[in-house]
Amino acid sequence: MKIYMMTDLEGVAGVTDFENRTIDTHDNHETRMRMRRLLTGEVNAAIDGLFEAGATQVIVNDGHGAGYTIDFEQLDPRAQIIHGHERPVWLPLLDESCDATLLIGAHAKASSPPGTAYHTMSRAVKDWSINGVSFGEMGLQALIAGHFGVSMVFVSGDAHACREIGELIPGIITASVKRGLSQRSAVSWAPQKAREMIHAGVQQALEKRDQIRPLRFEPPLIFRDERYDEMWTKCSDHPDIRIIDHNTREIRADDIPDLLHKLYGYPKDYRAPSLAEESNDV
Repeated sequence: MKIYMMTDLEGVAGVTDFENRTIDTHDNHETRMRMRRLLTGEVNAAIDGLFEAGATQVIVNDGHGAGYTIDFEQLDPRAQIIHGHERPVWLPLLDESCDATLLIGAHAKASSPPGTAYHTMSRAVKDWSINGVSFGEMGLQALIAGHFGVSMVFVSGDAHACREIGELIPGIITASVKRGLSQRSAVSWAPQKAREMIHAGVQQALEKRDQIRPLRFEPPLIFRDERYDEMWTKCSDHPDIRIIDHNTREIRADDIPDLLHKLYGYPKDYRAPSLAEESNDV
């Protein structure tokens, strides 16, 4: 049983602010190293729970900003990890060969106060929606997986994020390891408790995975991209892109790969040729 684990940082217990990779101070270095340790502890708890529940392969995507946030030397050796920059697609190796996908360290979508460090991809986005349904990064991961017939079965993170994904995916198992009090504060469970919750949650999720349906929207997909500040200053020449106003545009797509191609320039089938043949061997 092959499981794909996406990870982020802002939803980890004990993390109460965005990571700052620009300030070169001792205090900031210590804060970032603590964030890495906390994230790695939750990821390892999930890996252990997955293997105990019957997983035979776990692929971890180090998905936060720098692409190298998980403490590689402390990672459970049973898992493989995707890390680094300039990836061919946002979620490499997530396809129909996976039996389920999950997310550790989730945060709420943009415009979701008081979720801790809420945002969607960047702090420039005010809202994303498809066919009138608002979603954030979790939803996009679930939609990519759903295109390949794969269900998102588990999410851990901020309570607001857990509620958000529960509204999108009925029956999904979540572990609320903290509750945001504002964008830069939270009430968290201690690391050991948070890891126990995640360990138990992923096991329950694998038991229920056949009852959780992949997330899909009926085509055509009308994607609305609304920004906080002025972004779109002229009409688009592309027939499937419509500028609504200075802050809002719409993109018409046939499916999720088509949307991601128009949005980010990814391959039209969301498959990189170099990833066509994948095995347990790196």
